[in-house]
Amino acid sequence: MNEVNYNAMINFERFKNLFLAQNKKYYRKIGIFSSIFFIPFTILLIFAFIYEPSGKGVLYILVSLLLVVLGILLIFKPFIIFYTRKNIVTSWFQFHGLKDLKGSFSNYKVEYNVNLSKYGVSEKFVSGAEVRFPWFTFTGKYVESPEGVYFTYDDGKNSSLMYNMLGVNYLLREELSGETLFIEKEVLNKNPNLIEDIKKSIENSKKIYKNKNVSNEEKEKMLNWIAKR
Repeated sequence: MNEVNYNAMINFERFKNLFLAQNKKYYRKIGIFSSIFFIPFTILLIFAFIYEPSGKGVLYILVSLLLVVLGILLIFKPFIIFYTRKNIVTSWFQFHGLKDLKGSFSNYKVEYNVNLSKYGVSEKFVSGAEVRFPWFTFTGKYVESPEGVYFTYDDGKNSSLMYNMLGVNYLLREELSGETLFIEKEVLNKNPNLIEDIKKSIENSKKIYKNKNVSNEEKEKMLNWIAKR
């Protein structure tokens, strides 16, 4: 793909969209599981209450109904409570160059340089630090929003509901373990084929670098790009 360079601005409102874009598929899975489990469970509780009415029975029914409603909301309109995720929010903004982490989240705002090239995504922060992400680390899927699009990264088993339900993984799941690529609307308007170019780059990168028989030459090219040589 042709090289594209732009500055990305993320404030707290955009961060919420970024976070939701990365995680809403997983939360929909939770919503589906919750609905499938608690709808019949609620029906059983209602029959049990009819057979043997009690105050506790009413409470159990109400709680179960609440979980059904939450499940349905997660399926059709996923939502995230961010003030219980303060460490995630502050860590993301700090990593991307924000120095003043005091005050309300609404004051959080960072701008960083993004470069899209043949091998992947490079991000440079105001601190001078630079990070690089090969195309094969992304899923090839994106979420549209009024301000642009968010390409999600591939977090493997971390997006598996069954995997995270084992042991205490559901409590310890990393909700932002990689880098979601944000592309502003203005950049897309200037580069009308950019989304398709990125999808093709991700697909080609996976074919090359996730192949067990990838050549040493290709490995060296990627390592040189990551190491900025």
